[in-house]
Amino acid sequence: MNTNNPFDLLLDLERRTLKCSVGLPMLGEAQEEWVGVGFRVGDSKLIAAMSDVKEILDVPEFTQVPGVKSWIVGVANVRGSLLPILDMKGFLLGDETKQRHKGRVIVIDYMGFNTGLIVEEVYGLRHFREADTSNDIAEVHENISPFIESVFKQEDESWPVFSFNVMAQDERFLHAAL
Repeated sequence: MNTNNPFDLLLDLERRTLKCSVGLPMLGEAQEEWVGVGFRVGDSKLIAAMSDVKEILDVPEFTQVPGVKSWIVGVANVRGSLLPILDMKGFLLGDETKQRHKGRVIVIDYMGFNTGLIVEEVYGLRHFREADTSNDIAEVHENISPFIESVFKQEDESWPVFSFNVMAQDERFLHAAL
């Protein structure tokens, strides 16, 4: 082989690469992957589908709104758009987040309206396979359980799947005024 010819070098590289490659999985071996964002409300570690989360922000400066329930934190100007900010712990558990400024805001889009939900902590992305689905009942506060769709289990961790859409349809969520 002529090692001075660039084309011959590329052919040799391709031959060696193909010789050592594992190949793609067979159709039956490939598994669908579910991706979610892990977060904490109170003592409950939850996860929501990545498709339900528009973005995650630090808690922005906000203006309080008079005449609303205590879990409505206020409205914030985020890149020129008004974003209502709600305290998830206050809404779900009736106990406001003590240090809201240390939390994170999960922005959801429900029927074309963005809403920011303050959670105490965000754990980042989590990846699950269908085999990780568990039939166990989620061990969460009774006020959170109506919004749990399923549970994923990985190693010794249990991740209840929280539905922002179900929560947004809750009668209490829709009537935030006093």
